[in-house]
Amino acid sequence: MRKEGYVHGSNMILFATEDTTPLGHSKSCKISNKSTTKKRATKEASNDGKWSESSVSELGVTVTCEGFKFTKEGEFGYDELLVIWESGTPVRLKYAHRGEEQKKYRTGLFIITQLDEDSPADDDTTYSVTFENSGKVEIVNVETAGDESTEG
Repeated sequence: MRKEGYVHGSNMILFATEDTTPLGHSKSCKISNKSTTKKRATKEASNDGKWSESSVSELGVTVTCEGFKFTKEGEFGYDELLVIWESGTPVRLKYAHRGEEQKKYRTGLFIITQLDEDSPADDDTTYSVTFENSGKVEIVNVETAGDESTEG
């Protein structure tokens, strides 16, 4: 029995491309939001030369997913990801929790930086894919923006 208020991991949905078909047969999805910082040390007497200030110089998002390789038509999975990876072009990702994707989601262009297939003996074939943002990742509030304009 799930406790009220907790977010169930199965409710994260990732859409690749402008299509409304989510990444099929996923077993996990991890979204990592990173900040690159810059340190600045000054010579003021009040600083004692021991303390530095940090500021954010860059933001980045990495999305990592694992799933089962599935070959029936109508699913978006390993074979479609392989075509995108081979093209070397960014793909638009959209991600949200199930039920919220029609109200609010995050979106941006991402590049596939790694795509692995794992085919162990006597077990299901799986894949893992890593996307890194190529530009800004934005929040889209569909309810307040009839034209899907964004807030940052």
